[in-house]
Amino acid sequence: MNVNVEGSGLSEEALKRISEIISGAISSCLKRECEKPTFGVYRPSLLSTCLLRQWLIYKRGLTISEEKAGIFKIGELFHSFLANALKTGQIEVVAVEVPIQILLPLQPAPLWISGKADALIRVENEKYVAEFKSIRRLPKQPLKHHAEQLTIYLASLNCKNGFIIYLEKSALKHRVFPVKFEQQIFNMLLKRAQRLHKALIKDEKPKPDAQPWECRFCEFKGECNERFEAENRDPSPSICVSVRDEML
Repeated sequence: MNVNVEGSGLSEEALKRISEIISGAISSCLKRECEKPTFGVYRPSLLSTCLLRQWLIYKRGLTISEEKAGIFKIGELFHSFLANALKTGQIEVVAVEVPIQILLPLQPAPLWISGKADALIRVENEKYVAEFKSIRRLPKQPLKHHAEQLTIYLASLNCKNGFIIYLEKSALKHRVFPVKFEQQIFNMLLKRAQRLHKALIKDEKPKPDAQPWECRFCEFKGECNERFEAENRDPSPSICVSVRDEML
């Protein structure tokens, strides 16, 4: 069936105004300024990722493209959906977007780890931290960097156990994975935060330590590749050859 737009009763001016209003609303929703984190305050969602990328974000800031902003906004909508789903069930949602802060009183400047846990829930008188992740394809096990992020929330909120709830974007399928607090992983993340903190204080670039998947999505991968190529042209042994091989 063909739709006769001309005979629909909507003038070109009306169509134009409706389109402009929707476009403006979407642009306003997706607008994100250059993101430059505060020195000395580190994010649980970033600590597992490449130290060099984190260092560059803190030094230069990071402009979020409209495409990525759209992905983030869709993720936020999914998070609201999951939080509301838990609230309407028999699970007590104690709080959502729960602020967490961990202080390490280092010298010459203190170090904070600061973020927000998606939800704190109570089941049969035991509290759990729930982390929501929207994802293109459901994983067979919790992704390492997501489990490590949740570990920080568990430590800060004094919980032994938590859940990562994955929601597949295309089909709205879901999968729930339990995550138990592990002191060894938490200590490792604290050490990473201290390494980043020290590198920023001394204004010294840390060595990249990205997983291969990180490099595919990194905003600084061109610069990183140029650095590797320059070092590989040097006849002296390169300290980053193994990292480069891992990234490729």
